Amino acid sequence: MFSATIATTVITLLFSMPLSHAKSCLTPPCVSLHRGSGCSGSGSAFLADYVPTCQGNCYQFDSFDSVEVSGSWIRGTDCHIYSDINCQHEVKNSGNVFFDSCVNTPGAKSMKCYFNC
Repeated sequence: MFSATIATTVITLLFSMPLSHAKSCLTPPCVSLHRGSGCSGSGSAFLADYVPTCQGNCYQFDSFDSVEVSGSWIRGTDCHIYSDINCQHEVKNSGNVFFDSCVNTPGAKSMKCYFNC
């Protein structure tokens, strides 16, 4: 018998991937992860970035403390940030960002970001 818990786990694994599998940013839209609050400046270190899509993939990173979210100025990027690696326990939502916005996310471990949906 295939339980609901097993089905949920299989679906989560199919739509989850390490951030290293994502396309890096050259121009907006972009999502950048940082260690430390404030996204840039003293006390914050750049960790990784990726181009958001409309697919809703769960991207995992060991731990990040702030996320810089940017849209294309015409279309927005919306990020949901989670405390666990499986994108299940949401702790922050960036809202629909058209320009640049920094969201502090102490100890977050995964996210889903949507662009042009």
